[in-house]
Amino acid sequence: MKKYKFFIIVFLISLPFWFGVNIFQKTVEDFFYAKAMEKIPPLSLVAQISLHYPKVMEPQISATSAILVKINEQGEEQIIFKKKEKEKMAIASLTKLMTGLIALEFYQPDLKTKISEKAVSQLEQTGLLKMGERLSVKDLLYIALIESSNDAAFALAEIIDEKAFVDLMNLKAKDIGLQDTHFFNPSGVDAETFDTNYSTVSDLVKLAKYVWLKNPLIFEILLKKEYPLYLSNGKLHHIIYNTNALLGENLKIISGKTGFTSNAGECLLLLFKGKKAENYYIAVVLNSQNRFEDMKKLIEYIQ
Repeated sequence: MKKYKFFIIVFLISLPFWFGVNIFQKTVEDFFYAKAMEKIPPLSLVAQISLHYPKVMEPQISATSAILVKINEQGEEQIIFKKKEKEKMAIASLTKLMTGLIALEFYQPDLKTKISEKAVSQLEQTGLLKMGERLSVKDLLYIALIESSNDAAFALAEIIDEKAFVDLMNLKAKDIGLQDTHFFNPSGVDAETFDTNYSTVSDLVKLAKYVWLKNPLIFEILLKKEYPLYLSNGKLHHIIYNTNALLGENLKIISGKTGFTSNAGECLLLLFKGKKAENYYIAVVLNSQNRFEDMKKLIEYIQ
């Protein structure tokens, strides 16, 4: 009987010890399990996080260089998308934004000039200018901007002298703060040498913003899908058709300018409204394989 009492007493005394061992063992197991799980997080947890924070895909465009900038009513800028935004590239007829700006700052719109043989000989098939005819600065602006006529752009520069006009373009570029831009001609045609007009999409945003705020007539002209050009005698010179195929497709588009040469590829600068009335966007693509499709992708990116 005494032996049974002895075993019962020993058993009761040892219970706390074995209970403590079990607690210690579970604590150790939990510790190492937690450490292991730090290295291999549960797949279900990762999946839940990815569902709550889906990744927004940037637009896949063919242009070598591109930019999309939002500008509010205070003039503050926010870059929404960029691709090689500082790379110097040929800009083709986007040049004519600066050509139009200089013409409006230094000429009277009603000033008439005689079209020279050299102007008519510029590389292009638009403009329909004839040697010896007299057109106003305003007439030439409509032809140069809407139809992207090299003849008309050269004729505007020739009023004072082509070289002097291009010098004014470069002086204006410095004044606006276009640090990576230079002009060799008023039209944007590819030169036989390496002297081809160049800029960056970042600089072109600055130029577009300046034109829009300081001389909006340029973008007002570029908004016209077509324009019947009548001379001062009432005779129809010809109907000018805009080279910007996106006009009329999207009501948010305010205006824009196209460009193309074999060296520059397809170029396009577009100005359009945002969701809020006080916001607008400037987008530029350079050396694109399909400028209009690239621009549609940029517009859709902010919708």
